[in-house]
Amino acid sequence: MSSPIGPFSPAVELAAAIRRKEVSPVEVADCYLRRMDELDPRLNAFCHRGDDEVRKAAAEAAEAVVRAVSPDDLPPFHGVPLPVKDLIDVAGWPTTYGSAGADRTPAATSDPVVRRFVDAGFVPLGKTTTSEFGALPFTESPALGISRSPWDPRRTPGGSSSGAGVAVAAGMAPLAHAEDGGGSIRIPASCNGLVGLKPTRGRVAHATVFVEGLGTSGVVSRCVVDSAAALDVLARHDPAAWWSPPAPRESFAAAAVRDAPAGLRVGVLTDSPVPGIGVDPACTAAVDRTLRALESAGHHLVGTRLPLPSADELVAQFTTLWNLGGAGIPLADPDRVEPHNRALRDAARAVDSWSYAEAVTR
Repeated sequence: MSSPIGPFSPAVELAAAIRRKEVSPVEVADCYLRRMDELDPRLNAFCHRGDDEVRKAAAEAAEAVVRAVSPDDLPPFHGVPLPVKDLIDVAGWPTTYGSAGADRTPAATSDPVVRRFVDAGFVPLGKTTTSEFGALPFTESPALGISRSPWDPRRTPGGSSSGAGVAVAAGMAPLAHAEDGGGSIRIPASCNGLVGLKPTRGRVAHATVFVEGLGTSGVVSRCVVDSAAALDVLARHDPAAWWSPPAPRESFAAAAVRDAPAGLRVGVLTDSPVPGIGVDPACTAAVDRTLRALESAGHHLVGTRLPLPSADELVAQFTTLWNLGGAGIPLADPDRVEPHNRALRDAARAVDSWSYAEAVTR
């Protein structure tokens, strides 16, 4: 792809360039596949590649551009590649959940989240690495290998959406699907200098419950507008769901680009919710810089605390749900599950219905 459109261009700009016929979906796909060939052998962002399917989908997208009477006839992300974290199904590809014990039979159908992405015009680019069951904040897996930071391959890129963070930071994808139950979008975003937004509980309706309501799908991206526009694709109001926040009054992408009203009242939370676990000084310094910028823009800062239960109660309820997170994952060989997840699965068997109900409704 030629300047100013390139592998580090925002996804919304790539999509606009495709609609304007400035670049072809085939050119875009080929660019990212070449970068994957060049970079992924040492970074290990992808655990499954479907290059033939990617090129076929890109060619079909290019034909649709030619047929379109107006750019408005095309979906918002038409022809833009998007990798999918290897915790949900893409039809025709295996889902390993990062586990050597997984059944690697190709999925018969795509997860509803993937279908929303495809309906919005995205081209699935491959499956990205994750720690087993998404349970750890790094990927050093007997099944998928070690994922490395593109900034310094001696360091971790964070996790559990490790491959998603690596792919976007290294310019192997414009943005990437990710999931977050205990930090798995936010941690790799922090480690790789990306935007990582965990959507509000229930904002993204799922066919299945991720980590018993703690988890949700989202993306990691290089800019706020991309994350907002992707949330417009994913967000679904489901009145039948246990948790479903009110539908937004405007699109997230529109809110991301308009000027904020002056004099907003902004809550500030800088304390760790768990006693004994401190906040890194570098993180505190980054928050302080943001607060100064907000003050200079005329906003009012108010210190606040989260209305959380006691530390012991919080940890106990989180642990109950976390133990259950991988309990329902289909396995071909449970004996090949990593020791920490075997321990979690064993602990899940001891959870009684009362403890579960108490934790899941908080």
